[in-house]
Amino acid sequence: MSDQQVPFNLEKTYNHSEVEDRWRSAHWEALGTFHAEHSRVHGEGRKPYSVLMPPPNVTGSLTLGHVLNHTLQDIFIRYSRMTGKEALWLPGTDHAGIATQTVVERKLRKDGISRHDLGRKDFLTHVWQWREEYGGLILKQLRRLGISCDWRRNLFTMDERASEAVINAFIALYRDGLIYRGKRIINWCPVSQTALSDEEVIMKPRRDQLVYVRYALAKDPARFITIATVRPETILADVAIAVNPQDERFRDLVGEMVVVPIAGRHIPVIADDYVDIEFGTGALKITPAHDPNDYAVAGRHNLPVISVVGKDGRMTDEYGYMGMDRFDARKKIIADLDELGNLDRVEDYEHNVGYSERADVVVEPYLSEQWFVKMQPLAEKALQVVNDGEIRFHPPHWINTYRHWMENIQDWCISRQLWWGHRIPAWYGPDGQVWVADSYDEACRLAGTDKLVQDEDVLDTWFSSWLWPLTTLGWTGPKSDNEDLRAFYPTDTLVTGPDIIFFWVARMIMAGMYFKGDVPFRDVYFTSIIRDMKGRKLSKSLGNSPDPLKVIDTYGTDALRFTIIYIAPLGQDVLFGEEKCELGRNFATKIWNASRLVFMQREKHFEGPEDFARYYEGFDPSLESFDMAGRWILSSYNAMLERYHAAFAQFRMNDIVKTVYEFFWGDYCDWYLEALKVTLAEGCSPVDARKAVALAVHVLEGSLKALHPVMPFITDEIWHSVLPRPATQSIASSEMPVPAAAPVAEEGFGLVQKVVTEIRSLKALFGVPPGLRAEVRLKGARSAAGASLEGGLSFIAALGQCTPSLLEDGTRPPHAAASVVDGHELFVLLEGLISFEKERSRLQKEIQNVSNYVAQLQKKLSNSGFADHAPEDVVMKEREKLADAEANLLKLEDNLAVLSD
Repeated sequence: MSDQQVPFNLEKTYNHSEVEDRWRSAHWEALGTFHAEHSRVHGEGRKPYSVLMPPPNVTGSLTLGHVLNHTLQDIFIRYSRMTGKEALWLPGTDHAGIATQTVVERKLRKDGISRHDLGRKDFLTHVWQWREEYGGLILKQLRRLGISCDWRRNLFTMDERASEAVINAFIALYRDGLIYRGKRIINWCPVSQTALSDEEVIMKPRRDQLVYVRYALAKDPARFITIATVRPETILADVAIAVNPQDERFRDLVGEMVVVPIAGRHIPVIADDYVDIEFGTGALKITPAHDPNDYAVAGRHNLPVISVVGKDGRMTDEYGYMGMDRFDARKKIIADLDELGNLDRVEDYEHNVGYSERADVVVEPYLSEQWFVKMQPLAEKALQVVNDGEIRFHPPHWINTYRHWMENIQDWCISRQLWWGHRIPAWYGPDGQVWVADSYDEACRLAGTDKLVQDEDVLDTWFSSWLWPLTTLGWTGPKSDNEDLRAFYPTDTLVTGPDIIFFWVARMIMAGMYFKGDVPFRDVYFTSIIRDMKGRKLSKSLGNSPDPLKVIDTYGTDALRFTIIYIAPLGQDVLFGEEKCELGRNFATKIWNASRLVFMQREKHFEGPEDFARYYEGFDPSLESFDMAGRWILSSYNAMLERYHAAFAQFRMNDIVKTVYEFFWGDYCDWYLEALKVTLAEGCSPVDARKAVALAVHVLEGSLKALHPVMPFITDEIWHSVLPRPATQSIASSEMPVPAAAPVAEEGFGLVQKVVTEIRSLKALFGVPPGLRAEVRLKGARSAAGASLEGGLSFIAALGQCTPSLLEDGTRPPHAAASVVDGHELFVLLEGLISFEKERSRLQKEIQNVSNYVAQLQKKLSNSGFADHAPEDVVMKEREKLADAEANLLKLEDNLAVLSD
């Protein structure tokens, strides 16, 4: 859009596509609206506020999870920008080692090529080409969502600066003794062919068979010791049978040798406290190469380690199963054990099994040499800052989850058997010695030889992500510093899903405390989990995950953003159905139509845009006097702003949208704009009319600003029609309204509202057609209150569609529906509005039906068999039904009396 001025009024119909196309992120970016500068922090003293974008995978596309997460971040950043802070939102993407390599390999396989055919260098060239072509898709989609990042700072985890930080962090940790290489049982993904950290393993319930197997004693083949296992295929790698030393059943067998079925090896029976006496038979096979606990037992008893399952999940044994898939081998071994007479029995068994998060296959415990980070020394300070409140969790119950994990933390396996990622900066000499350095030349200098070979593995993707608060601000290593870091670190608010509290949140806190000596952020907002209307998690396999871009096409970006925040209370799951976006779309239409109404009134009472601009720029509602409707809307507006800012301070984002929604739709549109019509139609002076219209615009503009963080497109569009503003300006750079220091309290119009509401209720109760005006008599409880009623008669007449007047005495008019509002008597005269005969007939039938229902309930409750023996809550519900029915009956009889007096 050029810098031309936007029309002074709006098109008749709201078209979200046209509006959003006009105010796309590209327009805001061109204006520099979202740019943040450290110079304004250091030089001008502006308070900094920074948000860290959880970097989406380059393989990703927009999901509803992204919509919720990034809309929340955008609300925080836009609000802070409008409250005068130097607001910086740091964007970026993650290289997603396993996911990206899998995508590229799949693409190559279609052409009959494997990565090994290409070699590492050429394969990485293909990956970079793929990234250049497809890796920016998620960012384009996020831009369509209207998010307000400082896109100049967009960082990719494999960029040169980020890569330098990763390598320097590895070297520093290694030299401080916190990174080591060791042989341990790790989680292995047979499909991705790489190690996985514990956090990349998803535990799922699985039904397997618990197989009971007899092991014959070597010296007495007629005697057996029976074990229970869910992995009979690993029997071929057994090195011992373990029993608990306190188990009297097996005490005489400790030290004896037994024969491994099929394999024929002799292995000892050992005693170890690890064995659970209650599980299975109380005897446990020890297979150290395929179970981390067994590996620990083997270490304590100096047992050998034998492996029979390879990296690809296929058998590597010498007993006739070599090359078979591990699960196929399991079935065959069970059959062979049965044939050999070693199978005791088989039972169904439900247990939790680890699956690879990426490949969704059962993880194989695998003995391998890998690189690890010692986590305990890093976890102590990271736990302390959360316990001490230096970092606050929202909702706070996630602290318990965080604390449990940190107190039971395990070392982090950081090496991955991939080609795509940050290659481990370690080189091996001819003698096997390891040299860790930032380059081959530096490693050669340290080793005193150029006969070095670099480690083939890359680092876990999360090893770059845990440095994200630092690298996004230009940090490249422990000694680096710059103006951005000094201005914007620590960041302020992290918005993320609770599912990565261990993957990412905890590790970022550790990295921040270790490398910078300070927390990486002050507050962590954990988003809700989005489910479908049946309560199921959204997933492609279930086909229950709507495409956000299609939802945007149908309902609009603002409608989707508004709806997803409106239905997402802090700490609660969200049930989302696409049809719920009707709420947001209807609200956007309401905002548009209300704005047009106000602008049309402006056209009637001002001589054009310049005339209004001159008047409005000097307009201060706190210095003006208004009628009761004007005083009331100012009071209500200030109360809304108080609740709005309080909700932000308490991270109640759901309350923010509800607060503005209820004020704008209810107080402003349903009441005040209707009252404004009355004010302007009564022939008020031109001076008062201009004041009233300016007040309506003032409250409208303030509401638009409050809504802008949630609904950026429609609010910027309408804001440009408030005054003749050029397109080079944006509401995003305007000042957020705050409550008045001494807001005006107005109760008179509140009484008018109650009276009007009661008139509408009585008319509906007696079936008065909506278009008919009723005669209404009012009697104030006190003289002051009566004055308020008298001052509000014109509003009562228009809003209640009636002809009201004040009663001089307390005589009740005949055939009048009566009520009391705050002590004031109210009578709606029904004569001439309805057919008394028809209404009496209808009421008599309804009274008969309710009377019969009351009699049934009374009979049921008087029955001692029911009252004395039914559950107490059931009896209570029946008594509540009776009370409600009796109250309804009294009301119907009163209404009949009104028509019969």
